[in-house]
This record gives sequence, structure tokens and C-alpha cells, in this order.
Amino acid sequence: MKKFPRTILAAALASGLLLTACTSGTGSSSDASGSPGGDGGRTQELTYLANTEPPVWDGQRVPSLNANSINSSIFDSITSQASDGTYKPGLATDWEISEDGLTYTFTLREGVTFHDGTPFNAEVLKQNLDRPLHEPDLATVSSGIAENTVIDDNTLEVRLSRPNAGLIHAFSTPHWPVYSGKVLSEHSPAELSADPTLSIGTGPFKVASYSKGSSLALERNEDYNWAPETFDHDGPAYLEEVNIQFVPEPQARIGSLNSGQADAIDQVPPLNITEVESAGNSILTQDNTGTPYYLALNPNTAPFDDKNVRLAFRSAIDIESILDGVYAGVYDKAWSTTLPGTPPEGSFDESLEGTWSYDPEEATRLLEQAGYTETDSEGYRVKDGQRLRIEWYVDSLYVQTDQRQQLGEAIAAALKDTGFEVVRTPFDTASFTSEIAKGEHNLADASRGFAEVATSVGPFAASSIPRSGGGSGINYGLLDDPAINEAYALISTSQDTEARIKAAHEVQHRILDEGFAVPLYIPKKIVGTTPDVSGWKFDLVGYTDSFYDVQITN
Repeated sequence: MKKFPRTILAAALASGLLLTACTSGTGSSSDASGSPGGDGGRTQELTYLANTEPPVWDGQRVPSLNANSINSSIFDSITSQASDGTYKPGLATDWEISEDGLTYTFTLREGVTFHDGTPFNAEVLKQNLDRPLHEPDLATVSSGIAENTVIDDNTLEVRLSRPNAGLIHAFSTPHWPVYSGKVLSEHSPAELSADPTLSIGTGPFKVASYSKGSSLALERNEDYNWAPETFDHDGPAYLEEVNIQFVPEPQARIGSLNSGQADAIDQVPPLNITEVESAGNSILTQDNTGTPYYLALNPNTAPFDDKNVRLAFRSAIDIESILDGVYAGVYDKAWSTTLPGTPPEGSFDESLEGTWSYDPEEATRLLEQAGYTETDSEGYRVKDGQRLRIEWYVDSLYVQTDQRQQLGEAIAAALKDTGFEVVRTPFDTASFTSEIAKGEHNLADASRGFAEVATSVGPFAASSIPRSGGGSGINYGLLDDPAINEAYALISTSQDTEARIKAAHEVQHRILDEGFAVPLYIPKKIVGTTPDVSGWKFDLVGYTDSFYDVQITN
């Protein structure tokens, strides 16, 4: 197929047209193992259509699935998580943890260089890990890092203010991008957030060009020779270039894939899976770990200050039927606020499966017990002259993820049958958290992918409550429950696996028993590719892991 210039590709997308270029251009050959330079095949370019452009490019600042999927090919992680949940070397080849859990000593990989040619060493890693100490608005401030000390060129000591059982996991994710020290010294945090051409890491790809709102091009790092053992090959990536286009419209992405004008697309809507497969293309999926997509109820404000109303709200939602209607059964109902497969193994309490369900009669009984014994002319329940009204705050950035706008509308419509009036109010991402912090809402939705149990409990701990004036708190229910706080303190600090799992089970039961949240579904990554694409990888969290092992076979 003919390959058109990227400028034409971007112009077509900007005008809302389908792609008019395909990217199976001829590149250098590869040997039978896929290493560039042999005679067994050819390396090629890949066009990948992402559903949205990341709002912020700096992984330390805003957790973003879209940024993670791209940054994981640009930045190497400090540690690397294997598919069984264990941790392998990354930029650190070894680490030791003191008995009190406060001191981590990392031995660093030698011979690693950044895309700008500068060396990776303990001093540069210190620059990166020092950032939360000087930038209090970073999401990574919660890591508890207090001081970083260079022992020698290849050894860094990290001192924590409190034990953090999830630190090694956090270091295995794109939330801790390791930037070139030169970039950190010469550019402001705001510049790192806004400009991905400053995303200079040590990974298998480097940024070649960027057109805001349209596209990002990655090119192979020819010097790359330090891949973690969690990948399938060594040396440079198979692909020479990855052309990432930002295409919010699902049908445009699907049309481009099915016509052979794109090699891979992100976020295939469940209802379109058959369409993609019928065109001869492949669907790749991976369930997320961490928290499900769930509704966080604010128990500090009426009517959810009444436990009976919270439990009635949950009983009034026919989750299975709504999921079938919106997603054609592709997404499974979540039974708990910790997802199956979340490490350590056994963190999800299997005994909760099937323990709660749609029960409109129970919802009615609970509402009447709470004093909502009358209905108004529109069929909504009323107490003391006040309608049973639920204010649902929504982050506009994510309403198209997994068709959550349609799901939210379906839930709101279904709740009317039991007498709830649900009003969904969207906010832009910049103001969403600050609006939540005001505490005037009743409901907010969220999901959080992490392959570590502490991060599935964190959104329900008081330490994660958003604060007025900013911050990155993710406790959207503003929940401050002593039992959960105590359990989270253990889960987030202890190295005792059995104790952590036991505490995680207690939290899951507490949240469901008190109606603090309504788990909805298990999110999954759904990627569509042409049959020629192989080697696609997801990490244990369920994000796209890296383009490193990907190749086009024909």
C-alpha cells in the first residue's frame, strides 16, 4: 500500500475524515528472531489510533491510561512486573529493603543512556525521585519518599517517611517516568506536562515529532540494549516507527482498521467487536486489576448519609441487564472494589461473588424505612417535601471511555423506576477534583488500574480525600471510615502478605456492607489489530505494556 506523508494523515483526522494512508512501508530487515539487521523479514512502521490525546504527558503528575500506553515505550521503569505479579530488574538490577521498611537501596543498571546521549546513573535517578519533594502537586507525593542519597554512581538509597508496601510496584509503572537529567534541569514541570518532545527517557522508542491535538510519532532507539527479562527479545525494537493518531470517534478508528489504513486501534467499543472480527481483524483483551469501574457514594451529605438509602440505591440497579444492554455481555459484573487477579494473589475476596444483586422490592423497603414513603407527580420519592435527588459529578475526560456516558444514562434511567432522580453534571478535568472537594455531590464514578492491592483500597481511605485548592485525591466519596483507614494503614505499609490480604478482605466487606460504593464492571483493555500485527503485550494492570515486542509479519 502507498504511504502518505504524516501531514496528510493529520489533516484528514483534523477534518474528521477516515485515514487515507496506510503504513506497511518497507524498513530494514530482521533476522529470524526479529532483531534488526538480519535476513528473516523486515521491520515496519505501525499506525496506532488512540481514542484521546493524553491531557498531561508527565506520568508523575496525572495518572492517565492514554499517557501510560505511550510513555511505557519511551521510558524504562525502575523495576519490571512479571505476569505472575513478581518483580524483575528494570533500570534497577537489584534492591534491598530495610527491616523497618523505610530504606530501599537500589543497584542500578550500567551502560544505559538517555535518548539525548546523556548517561543514566544514581544522580539522575535522584533528580527524578526528588521531584515529589519539590513539586507538592504531583500524584507521586503519596509515595512517602523523604530523602534520596547517592551512594555511588550505580547505587541510590531511598529513604521513606513511612513504610510503603506498594513502592516497588509503583516503580514498575509509567507513573514514575525517568527523565534525562538534562531535561529536568533545563525545563519546567509545566513544560514537561505539555510537550511530549521533552519526554526523553531510556526506552526502546523516542519521540520524533508531535502535532498537538493530532498525532505523535515515535522512532526506534537504535542504541537500546537493556530490555527487562519480562519482554520477549533483546536489542532494539522490531518496529522502526510508531505513528500514533488521536481519533476520538470510535467509528472512525474502526473504519480505518477495517479498511487496512491503520494497523491497530485502541478502545474498541464492545458492541463493535463483531464488526472488527468480521472484517478479518483481531481483538486483543486484558482484564484490569486494581479497582473496578464503580460508583463512589458520598455518605457525608443527604440522602446518602442514611445507610438505608445507600443500600437501596445499590439494590435498585439491575447491573447485569444494563451491562448486557450497553456492552453486549463483554464486560463482567464486578462483585467487589478489589478486582480478581490483583496482587498479591488472593487479595480479591471470592466469597463476595453472588452476595448482592438487583432487588427492587428490597430497595423499596429500605427507602420507606428511611422515610421516603411518598412519591410526587413525576414518580420520584419524597421525604419532608424534598425529592430523592442524587447529584452525580462526572469527569468529562472519561465519559467516552468504555461508553460510560451511555452506561451512566442507562443507570440514571433505571433508578427512576425506584423513585431516584439522578442528575449527571459534567466537569472538565481541571476542575473536577476541586468540585468534588467541596463535598456538595452525592455520587461520582471512577476506576483505577494498578496491580497492587494497596491501590485498590487507597481510593476509600481518608488520606486520599481531595482537598480544596487542588491535589490529586481519588477518594471521590470523601469517605473517612475508621475501620477502612486502619486496614489501609496495614495494607499500605506491611510486608506481611497474609496480613495484607486479610485486611483487604475486611475492607471489601466493609464497603459493601455499608453501601459506600457500588462496583459495576471489570474494565478491560480492548485493542483491535490487523492479522499482520504480532507481539502485542499488556502489563498485569491491563494497560498496553509497550510497542517493544510488536512487529508486522507481512
